Amino acid sequence: MAEIVTRDNFVEAETAHYIREQLKKAPVNEYYHNRVPVNVDNQVIIRSNVDLIYSYAVVDVTEEATFSVAPSEEYQVDEIIDENHYIVDVVYPGQTRTIRHADLSSGNHVYVLGRTATAGGLDRAHALQDARRITAATANPYVGREFDEESRKAVGAELETHAAEADFSKAFGTPASTEPYQHLLGARLGWGGLSPEHAQYFQAMATSTGSDVWTFAVPPLDYDHNGYFSVIKYSDMGWIDVQRPCLPDSELVRNDDDTVSVWFGDERVAGKPNVIEATEGQRFYYGIRMYRPLDAAQTREFIGTLRANPIVATAG
Repeated sequence: MAEIVTRDNFVEAETAHYIREQLKKAPVNEYYHNRVPVNVDNQVIIRSNVDLIYSYAVVDVTEEATFSVAPSEEYQVDEIIDENHYIVDVVYPGQTRTIRHADLSSGNHVYVLGRTATAGGLDRAHALQDARRITAATANPYVGREFDEESRKAVGAELETHAAEADFSKAFGTPASTEPYQHLLGARLGWGGLSPEHAQYFQAMATSTGSDVWTFAVPPLDYDHNGYFSVIKYSDMGWIDVQRPCLPDSELVRNDDDTVSVWFGDERVAGKPNVIEATEGQRFYYGIRMYRPLDAAQTREFIGTLRANPIVATAG
């Protein structure tokens, strides 16, 4: 009989859901590659990014498995997540990592969430996806706990109402580096997020006036080693809801003082640089994803400046 989902077991239930969804697309130990960027129609993970393409796998590590990512100038990462939504390891271009059962907080399988930037074009990104390698000692089927779907969805919807309390810098990582409540919120609000030394996230909610602007400084990232950032907008439930919801740093027009202004709105902001569509009266999330911080503490301080400097309405 399926377990009723509560806050106490939501993290495991949400992770089991993603594992089972992946296994519909590829068997254990094999990648499924999304060949096109995430969009309104093909999104499968809440708060996905759209200037990356994704690779997914569920891998048996009853004994051990090895993961390799090809060298590249483009941003790539394979994030290895256990059945409790804790990050076991992160693999960057040119690296190989071996994961053993003892490395997990529970279970026998891991979920691999691979990201590949599309800055070099889709053909290049596809080649980098195909160069990923998994070598596993065993191929046991995933046999996880069964969870009740209706209660999982209900708990997830309730957690969504607490998005303002989220601190993603404490949500993603290991049992030692995360806080239980933030880890719970992270499993709903950004399942598969990277830990603070690898990426940091800022999000806030706004109600559109049809002509709003957000101005901020360029984030402090390791741009010499594939670091980059992007601005993105989601619906009030965390899903992509417009055709062009994301602006990567390579496309963002800088102001004269090297800050960036992003406009959210309708025809009143047409002709402005850096526009993301929003409908007057709509509640939506906006934020920045920052990959490869130079220093995790410095990036946390930068996020503090974002919190103090929200979207503002303009005259249009």
